[in-house]
Amino acid sequence: MTLSIRDLLSRWGFRVRDHASVPQIRLDLTSVGLTTVPDFATGPQDVEVVVVPIAVERGVGVGVGTDDGDAEKDPADAAEEAVGKFPQTAMRVHDLRCADSVTSITPDETLSVAMGRMVEFGYSQLPVIDASGTLHGVVTWASIAHIHATGREMCLASAISSEYEIVNASAHLLPVLPTIRAHEFVLVRAADGRVTGIVTSADLAGEFGTVARPFFTLGEIERRLRRCLGRVYDDSDVQKVHKKRKSVDEMMFGEYIRLLDDEERWAKLGWPLVDRDHFIGLLGRVKNVRNTVMHFNAPALRPEQLDLLDSFVSMLRLYDPDYGATSAA
Repeated sequence: MTLSIRDLLSRWGFRVRDHASVPQIRLDLTSVGLTTVPDFATGPQDVEVVVVPIAVERGVGVGVGTDDGDAEKDPADAAEEAVGKFPQTAMRVHDLRCADSVTSITPDETLSVAMGRMVEFGYSQLPVIDASGTLHGVVTWASIAHIHATGREMCLASAISSEYEIVNASAHLLPVLPTIRAHEFVLVRAADGRVTGIVTSADLAGEFGTVARPFFTLGEIERRLRRCLGRVYDDSDVQKVHKKRKSVDEMMFGEYIRLLDDEERWAKLGWPLVDRDHFIGLLGRVKNVRNTVMHFNAPALRPEQLDLLDSFVSMLRLYDPDYGATSAA
Protein backbone atom coordinates (compact mmCIF):
# COMPACT_ATOMS: atom_id res chain seq x y z
CA MET A 1 0.00 0.00 0.00
CA THR A 2 1.29 3.45 -0.94
CA LEU A 3 -0.03 6.63 0.69
CA SER A 4 1.16 9.98 1.97
CA ILE A 5 2.33 10.41 5.55
CA ARG A 6 -0.59 12.80 6.06
CA ASP A 7 -3.05 10.11 4.92
CA LEU A 8 -1.35 7.54 7.13
CA LEU A 9 -1.76 9.79 10.17
CA SER A 10 -5.41 10.44 9.34
CA ARG A 11 -6.18 6.71 9.36
CA TRP A 12 -5.39 6.77 13.08
CA GLY A 13 -7.24 10.04 13.57
CA PHE A 14 -4.06 12.10 13.99
CA ARG A 15 -3.11 15.38 12.28
CA VAL A 16 0.53 15.67 13.36
CA ARG A 17 3.42 13.49 14.44
CA ASP A 18 4.17 13.78 18.11
CA HIS A 19 4.90 11.67 21.21
CA ALA A 20 1.38 10.25 21.04
CA SER A 21 0.85 9.55 17.34
CA VAL A 22 4.27 8.18 16.32
CA PRO A 23 4.56 5.49 19.02
CA GLN A 24 0.90 4.46 18.59
CA ILE A 25 1.11 4.03 14.81
CA ARG A 26 4.49 2.32 15.03
CA LEU A 27 3.22 -0.07 17.70
CA ASP A 28 0.11 -0.94 15.70
CA LEU A 29 2.12 -1.53 12.52
CA THR A 30 4.75 -3.58 14.33
CA SER A 31 2.12 -5.74 16.02
CA VAL A 32 1.01 -6.99 12.61
CA GLY A 33 4.56 -7.23 11.21
CA LEU A 34 4.50 -4.05 9.13
CA THR A 35 6.56 -0.88 8.75
CA THR A 36 6.90 1.96 6.23
CA VAL A 37 9.56 2.83 3.66
CA PRO A 38 10.74 5.52 4.07
CA ASP A 39 10.08 5.90 7.79
CA PHE A 40 6.83 7.83 8.29
CA ALA A 41 8.29 9.61 11.35
CA THR A 42 10.63 11.78 9.27
CA GLY A 43 10.24 14.04 6.26
CA PRO A 44 7.38 16.28 5.03
CA GLN A 45 3.84 15.00 5.53
CA ASP A 46 3.15 15.05 1.78
CA VAL A 47 5.88 12.48 1.10
CA GLU A 48 4.52 9.08 0.10
CA VAL A 49 5.48 5.94 2.02
CA VAL A 50 4.99 2.28 1.25
CA VAL A 51 3.66 -0.05 3.92
CA VAL A 52 5.72 -3.26 3.77
CA PRO A 53 6.47 -6.31 5.95
CA ILE A 54 9.25 -5.63 8.43
CA ALA A 55 11.38 -8.45 7.00
CA VAL A 56 11.25 -6.83 3.55
CA GLU A 57 12.28 -3.43 4.92
CA ARG A 58 15.29 -4.99 6.69
CA GLY A 59 16.26 -6.95 3.61
CA VAL A 60 16.21 -10.30 5.37
CA GLY A 61 14.07 -13.37 5.16
CA VAL A 62 11.34 -14.20 7.60
CA GLY A 63 12.71 -16.06 10.59
CA VAL A 64 16.25 -14.75 10.30
CA GLY A 65 17.53 -13.70 13.73
CA THR A 66 18.83 -10.25 14.59
CA ASP A 67 22.06 -9.34 16.29
CA ASP A 68 22.33 -8.58 19.97
CA GLY A 69 21.80 -4.85 19.55
CA ASP A 70 18.46 -5.30 17.78
CA ALA A 71 17.33 -8.08 20.06
CA GLU A 72 17.78 -6.01 23.18
CA LYS A 73 16.17 -2.88 21.79
CA ASP A 74 13.20 -1.61 23.78
CA PRO A 75 10.21 -1.02 21.45
CA ALA A 76 9.63 2.25 23.32
CA ASP A 77 12.88 3.57 21.81
CA ALA A 78 11.64 3.22 18.24
CA ALA A 79 9.91 6.59 18.15
CA GLU A 80 12.90 8.27 19.76
CA GLU A 81 15.28 6.81 17.19
CA ALA A 82 13.01 8.06 14.42
CA VAL A 83 13.36 11.62 15.68
CA GLY A 84 16.87 11.28 17.05
CA LYS A 85 18.19 14.04 14.81
CA PHE A 86 17.01 17.57 14.27
CA PRO A 87 14.40 17.92 11.50
CA GLN A 88 15.80 17.14 8.07
CA THR A 89 13.24 19.33 6.26
CA ALA A 90 13.48 23.11 6.02
CA MET A 91 10.96 25.25 7.85
CA ARG A 92 8.41 26.87 5.53
CA VAL A 93 6.36 30.04 5.82
CA HIS A 94 3.16 28.08 6.53
CA ASP A 95 4.82 26.57 9.62
CA LEU A 96 4.35 29.97 11.30
CA ARG A 97 0.99 30.30 13.02
CA CYS A 98 0.56 33.90 11.86
CA ALA A 99 0.79 32.75 8.23
CA ASP A 100 -2.69 31.25 8.48
CA SER A 101 -4.50 34.19 10.06
CA VAL A 102 -5.13 37.69 8.73
CA THR A 103 -7.25 40.62 9.92
CA SER A 104 -8.27 42.85 7.01
CA ILE A 105 -10.60 45.65 5.98
CA THR A 106 -12.78 45.98 2.90
CA PRO A 107 -12.40 48.87 0.38
CA ASP A 108 -15.84 50.29 1.21
CA GLU A 109 -15.02 50.81 4.89
CA THR A 110 -13.69 54.10 6.26
CA LEU A 111 -10.21 55.16 7.21
CA SER A 112 -11.34 55.71 10.79
CA VAL A 113 -12.51 52.09 10.96
CA ALA A 114 -9.14 50.95 9.61
CA MET A 115 -7.27 53.05 12.16
CA GLY A 116 -9.50 51.83 14.97
CA ARG A 117 -8.86 48.22 14.01
CA MET A 118 -5.11 48.79 13.87
CA VAL A 119 -5.15 50.39 17.33
CA GLU A 120 -7.40 47.64 18.73
CA PHE A 121 -5.12 44.80 17.63
CA GLY A 122 -1.81 46.66 17.85
CA TYR A 123 -1.18 46.30 14.10
CA SER A 124 1.10 48.53 12.05
CA GLN A 125 -0.44 47.41 8.76
CA LEU A 126 -3.82 46.17 7.57
CA PRO A 127 -4.52 44.48 4.21
CA VAL A 128 -7.46 45.78 2.19
CA ILE A 129 -9.34 42.79 0.76
CA ASP A 130 -12.79 42.82 -0.84
CA ALA A 131 -15.55 40.23 -0.48
CA SER A 132 -14.24 38.21 -3.43
CA GLY A 133 -10.81 37.88 -1.81
CA THR A 134 -9.07 40.37 -4.12
CA LEU A 135 -6.21 42.28 -2.51
CA HIS A 136 -6.36 46.07 -3.09
CA GLY A 137 -3.30 47.02 -1.08
CA VAL A 138 -2.25 47.67 2.49
CA VAL A 139 -2.97 50.49 4.91
CA THR A 140 -0.04 51.29 7.19
CA TRP A 141 0.69 53.99 9.75
CA ALA A 142 3.34 55.24 7.31
CA SER A 143 0.81 55.55 4.48
CA ILE A 144 -1.60 57.39 6.78
CA ALA A 145 1.18 59.80 7.81
CA HIS A 146 2.00 60.33 4.13
CA ILE A 147 -1.49 61.60 3.26
CA HIS A 148 -1.25 63.97 6.23
CA ALA A 149 2.08 65.29 4.97
CA THR A 150 0.89 65.73 1.38
CA GLY A 151 -2.44 67.32 2.29
CA ARG A 152 -4.53 64.76 0.45
CA GLU A 153 -8.06 63.79 1.43
CA MET A 154 -8.22 61.75 4.60
CA CYS A 155 -9.96 58.67 3.24
CA LEU A 156 -9.23 54.98 2.94
CA ALA A 157 -8.52 55.14 -0.80
CA SER A 158 -5.76 57.71 -0.22
CA ALA A 159 -4.17 55.60 2.50
CA ILE A 160 -3.97 52.37 0.52
CA SER A 161 -0.34 51.59 -0.32
CA SER A 162 0.99 49.30 -3.02
CA GLU A 163 4.34 48.97 -1.27
CA TYR A 164 4.20 45.42 0.00
CA GLU A 165 5.64 41.99 -0.75
CA ILE A 166 3.75 38.72 -1.11
CA VAL A 167 5.29 35.30 -0.50
CA ASN A 168 3.82 31.86 -1.05
CA ALA A 169 2.80 29.93 2.05
CA SER A 170 4.87 26.97 0.84
CA ALA A 171 8.06 29.05 0.42
CA HIS A 172 11.11 28.14 2.48
CA LEU A 173 11.28 30.49 5.45
CA LEU A 174 15.00 31.27 5.58
CA PRO A 175 15.21 32.96 2.13
CA VAL A 176 12.18 35.10 3.07
CA LEU A 177 13.76 36.52 6.24
CA PRO A 178 15.69 39.35 4.46
CA THR A 179 12.45 40.49 2.80
CA ILE A 180 10.63 40.60 6.14
CA ARG A 181 13.52 42.51 7.68
CA ALA A 182 13.61 45.04 4.80
CA HIS A 183 9.85 45.68 4.59
CA GLU A 184 8.92 44.84 8.21
CA PHE A 185 6.16 42.52 6.95
CA VAL A 186 5.10 40.25 4.10
CA LEU A 187 1.68 39.04 3.05
CA VAL A 188 1.22 35.29 2.72
CA ARG A 189 -0.54 33.81 -0.31
CA ALA A 190 -2.14 30.37 -0.23
CA ALA A 191 -2.11 27.92 -3.14
CA ASP A 192 -5.47 29.26 -4.36
CA GLY A 193 -4.10 32.81 -4.59
CA ARG A 194 -5.89 34.20 -1.53
CA VAL A 195 -4.06 36.22 1.08
CA THR A 196 -4.31 34.08 4.18
CA GLY A 197 -1.80 35.63 6.54
CA ILE A 198 0.69 38.34 7.32
CA VAL A 199 4.13 37.86 8.88
CA THR A 200 5.73 40.85 10.59
CA SER A 201 9.14 41.29 12.14
CA ALA A 202 7.48 41.25 15.56
CA ASP A 203 5.59 38.05 14.72
CA LEU A 204 8.79 36.43 13.53
CA ALA A 205 10.60 37.27 16.76
CA GLY A 206 7.77 35.76 18.80
CA GLU A 207 7.47 32.68 16.62
CA PHE A 208 11.22 32.11 16.67
CA GLY A 209 11.21 32.22 20.44
CA THR A 210 8.37 29.70 20.55
CA VAL A 211 10.14 27.35 18.15
CA ALA A 212 13.73 27.84 19.29
CA ARG A 213 13.36 27.88 23.08
CA PRO A 214 12.52 24.16 23.43
CA PHE A 215 15.36 23.19 21.05
CA PHE A 216 17.96 25.12 23.02
CA THR A 217 16.62 23.95 26.39
CA LEU A 218 16.56 20.30 25.30
CA GLY A 219 20.06 20.67 23.90
CA GLU A 220 21.27 21.97 27.25
CA ILE A 221 19.46 19.17 29.08
CA GLU A 222 21.09 16.48 26.99
CA ARG A 223 24.53 18.09 27.21
CA ARG A 224 24.44 18.41 30.99
CA LEU A 225 22.90 14.98 31.48
CA ARG A 226 25.60 13.34 29.39
CA ARG A 227 28.32 15.11 31.34
CA CYS A 228 26.79 14.06 34.68
CA LEU A 229 26.39 10.44 33.61
CA GLY A 230 29.66 10.32 31.69
CA ARG A 231 31.62 11.18 34.82
CA VAL A 232 30.21 8.12 36.60
CA TYR A 233 29.37 5.35 34.16
CA ASP A 234 31.94 3.57 32.00
CA ASP A 235 31.47 1.38 28.93
CA SER A 236 30.68 -1.70 31.04
CA ASP A 237 27.72 0.10 32.64
CA VAL A 238 26.53 1.38 29.28
CA GLN A 239 26.73 -2.01 27.62
CA LYS A 240 24.53 -3.56 30.28
CA VAL A 241 21.81 -1.38 28.79
CA HIS A 242 22.78 -1.66 25.12
CA LYS A 243 25.64 -3.84 23.87
CA LYS A 244 26.28 -1.64 20.83
CA ARG A 245 26.77 1.56 22.81
CA LYS A 246 30.32 2.35 23.91
CA SER A 247 29.72 5.47 25.97
CA VAL A 248 27.02 7.63 27.52
CA ASP A 249 27.38 10.06 24.60
CA GLU A 250 25.97 7.42 22.25
CA MET A 251 22.87 6.73 24.35
CA MET A 252 19.32 7.97 23.86
CA PHE A 253 16.87 9.20 26.49
CA GLY A 254 15.14 5.85 26.79
CA GLU A 255 18.51 4.24 27.46
CA TYR A 256 19.34 6.87 30.09
CA ILE A 257 16.18 5.79 31.88
CA ARG A 258 17.13 2.10 31.78
CA LEU A 259 20.66 2.97 32.91
CA LEU A 260 19.37 4.79 35.98
CA ASP A 261 16.50 2.42 36.73
CA ASP A 262 18.78 0.17 38.75
CA GLU A 263 19.48 0.73 42.44
CA GLU A 264 23.20 -0.09 42.29
CA ARG A 265 23.85 2.08 39.25
CA TRP A 266 21.77 4.91 40.71
CA ALA A 267 23.80 4.80 43.93
CA LYS A 268 26.99 5.36 41.88
CA LEU A 269 25.59 8.68 40.71
CA GLY A 270 25.83 10.09 44.24
CA TRP A 271 22.71 12.26 44.28
CA PRO A 272 21.34 11.45 47.76
CA LEU A 273 18.85 14.34 47.78
CA VAL A 274 17.15 13.22 44.56
CA ASP A 275 14.52 10.49 44.61
CA ARG A 276 15.34 7.96 41.89
CA ASP A 277 11.74 7.16 40.94
CA HIS A 278 10.82 10.83 40.76
CA PHE A 279 13.86 11.68 38.64
CA ILE A 280 13.21 8.81 36.21
CA GLY A 281 9.59 9.90 35.95
CA LEU A 282 10.67 13.43 35.06
CA LEU A 283 13.20 12.10 32.57
CA GLY A 284 10.47 10.04 30.88
CA ARG A 285 8.29 13.13 30.54
CA VAL A 286 11.22 15.11 29.12
CA LYS A 287 11.79 12.31 26.60
CA ASN A 288 8.16 12.58 25.43
CA VAL A 289 8.44 16.35 25.06
CA ARG A 290 11.68 15.92 23.12
CA ASN A 291 10.03 13.59 20.64
CA THR A 292 7.28 16.15 20.11
CA VAL A 293 9.70 19.04 19.61
CA MET A 294 11.75 17.23 16.98
CA HIS A 295 8.98 17.85 14.41
CA PHE A 296 8.45 21.40 13.21
CA ASN A 297 4.86 20.54 12.29
CA ALA A 298 4.02 19.38 15.81
CA PRO A 299 1.72 21.58 17.89
CA ALA A 300 3.30 24.29 20.05
CA LEU A 301 4.32 23.11 23.48
CA ARG A 302 1.89 23.75 26.30
CA PRO A 303 3.01 26.02 29.17
CA GLU A 304 3.32 23.03 31.50
CA GLN A 305 5.65 21.29 29.03
CA LEU A 306 7.87 24.38 28.83
CA ASP A 307 7.85 24.60 32.63
CA LEU A 308 8.93 20.95 32.81
CA LEU A 309 11.95 21.61 30.59
CA ASP A 310 12.90 24.72 32.55
CA SER A 311 12.67 23.02 35.94
CA PHE A 312 14.54 19.92 34.74
CA VAL A 313 17.43 21.90 33.28
CA SER A 314 17.59 23.96 36.48
CA MET A 315 17.98 20.74 38.47
CA LEU A 316 20.79 19.55 36.21
CA ARG A 317 22.61 22.87 36.58
CA LEU A 318 22.99 22.14 40.28
CA TYR A 319 24.89 18.93 39.51
CA ASP A 320 26.66 20.16 36.37
CA PRO A 321 27.53 23.84 36.95
CA ASP A 322 29.33 25.87 34.29
CA TYR A 323 32.66 27.11 35.62
CA GLY A 324 33.52 29.02 32.48
CA ALA A 325 37.03 30.43 32.43
CA THR A 326 37.85 28.89 35.80
CA SER A 327 37.67 25.34 34.46
CA ALA A 328 39.61 26.29 31.34
CA ALA A 329 42.45 27.81 33.30
